[in-house]
Order: sequence, then structure tokens, then C-alpha cells
Amino acid sequence: MIRRCALALCALLVALSAPTSVAAQTPTSRISLTTALGRLKVQPEYLSGYSRSKFGNDWIDADGDGLDTRAEVLIDESKTSVTISGGIVRTGTWVSLYDNLTWTVGTDVDIDHVVALSEAWKSGAYRWSASRRLAYANDLGAPWSLRAVTDNVNQSKGDRDPASWLPPYRASTCTYLVGWVAVKLRWGLSVDAAEKSAIADAWSSRGCAARSNPPRVEVRPAP
Repeated sequence: MIRRCALALCALLVALSAPTSVAAQTPTSRISLTTALGRLKVQPEYLSGYSRSKFGNDWIDADGDGLDTRAEVLIDESKTSVTISGGIVRTGTWVSLYDNLTWTVGTDVDIDHVVALSEAWKSGAYRWSASRRLAYANDLGAPWSLRAVTDNVNQSKGDRDPASWLPPYRASTCTYLVGWVAVKLRWGLSVDAAEKSAIADAWSSRGCAARSNPPRVEVRPAP
């Protein structure tokens, strides 16, 4: 399933590209996690200056349809038709990737930045413009950037990377790791040495590498 990108947000992302023609025309491809991990720059994290406000203070309604990014993700990921009132998604059916629990009330799930905002900051977003950070925080252009997950599990994850947190539902590990690396590739973010090692170790220890057809990393550069 490919997440729909709100038109105005897509326009914002394109406006931020440099050069736009290269990013916009880069074809989507899928590569192995090992190959993708090897493409990421390894460097220490930048540990100062982060604040949530540097990525915008809240979700945005990019296309002005009365539904913000949170609502768009909830609509997209629900397994059944949703109910909406006052611009808020009230009910639907969501299966949380991280713990495999099913929820039917919108307020029971959080929208997780797979690579947390503070992690993105430490991995290169500190160099970005405010508008590019806003685009990252509201990225509807790839279905693995934002996920609807159980609220307390998301809070447990916090801003930790795979060196200190993996999904409690072990069967989702491979999908989670592929998504993590795909986000970092998409936005040109780096990994630190411990993070890279932990990803490779988890890929092996949780059986991802042994699958006959392991999930692959989608290469979809941000505009």
C-alpha cells in the first residue's frame, strides 16, 4: 500500500528539492538491507540544539481539507472505513506494527515517526531549513515514514534507535528495520556506529536474513 501524499505537501517537498528534477525523477527501486545500510554515512550524532518546535509545533493540514497529517495516516492505515468528526478520526481498525494489537478508537493509537524527530536532528536534520524539517515531520510521501501504533508502545520507543529499542512483537522486526533504513536513505540521514551494528545484528539474530524472501529497502528519495 502506498500512502497518498497531500498535494500541497508534495508541492512543498518538491520546492525544497535541490535540484528538483533529479529528486523528482529518481525511479523507485528496492535493494537489500545490507546494501542499503552500506550506503548510509556513518558518523557520530550531533547532540546539541534539538527542540520539537524546530520541526513545527504540531501536525499540519497540507492540502487544506480539514484533515491534518495524523488524520491522513489514520485514514490510510485503517483496515475498515473510518468515522470522522471535527477533523478528527474517531473510529476505524488499526493493527499496530510494533505489538500486533488491534485498535478501533483513534485516540488509542499514536502516529509514530519511525525515525524520531530528535534522531533525525542528530543524524543530519540540524543542518536543514525549517521548511525541510516541517516536511520531514509530515512526510506522507512514503508509507514507512509514519505509522499508526499503540500509544504506550510508541511512548516506550521514544526517540531511541535500534541499538536500544526493537519492537516487542518480534515478527515485525524485519519490517521495522527495513523502514528505519529506508527513512534514513530517503532523507540523507546518517547512522552512528552502534546503530549500524545493532541493525545488522538484529537483522541476523531475528531471522530476517534467513528468510527465503526477506523484505527489501525501498529507495524513494525525498524531493
